[in-house]
Amino acid sequence: MFEKNIDNQTIALAGIYQSCLTVSNIAWKGLYKEEELKCLINSIQKIDSNNIIDIYIDIKYLKPGLLHLKKQLVGDIFTRSSETRRYFSSLMELSRKLDNDSSMSTQIQTLINNMNNQYQLEKLSIDDISSKLSEIYINTLSKFEPRIVVSGENRFLTDPAHASRIRTALFSGLRSMILWQQAGGSKLKLFFLKSRIANKIEEYLNIN
Repeated sequence: MFEKNIDNQTIALAGIYQSCLTVSNIAWKGLYKEEELKCLINSIQKIDSNNIIDIYIDIKYLKPGLLHLKKQLVGDIFTRSSETRRYFSSLMELSRKLDNDSSMSTQIQTLINNMNNQYQLEKLSIDDISSKLSEIYINTLSKFEPRIVVSGENRFLTDPAHASRIRTALFSGLRSMILWQQAGGSKLKLFFLKSRIANKIEEYLNIN
């Protein structure tokens, strides 16, 4: 059971760190890969699943998140990202606020279910789905104060499509944060289990 929790915590952490990395890449460079954003989107849409890997479609799509997580855990001061740490803390605070607001949590689940039922999502583009998830984010999670402040180039932050992708990545980051906590994750455990998680990262990176 303990080993299973380490597995799930590592995968959820990779989801969090991939979300943070995606936010930074879009905000500063206007860059993202569709397959990497798709797995983040799937993590929001797939509310019920017995297999955490299925939530992200396949572990291979979390490779950027695993690598970024590895840098933050075992890298030196030059490879660690203060921006990622800030987003991580903001997502943790957002998850705490959501946990204390059951009506908001229910509203979000209802909106996601309605979206899943209303549209043939396999026929929609990634940007179409991202736009709809961004709208849900604006109408729900953006109501919590203080809002998550995203740093980046103004030309990317003010571009509507990029803004939707950023909100979608943050939305996914929150979903992964909740999954991590449900698997027993906490900042204290992350500190003490750092070497175990680092080993798990290597295992997952060697799968593909």
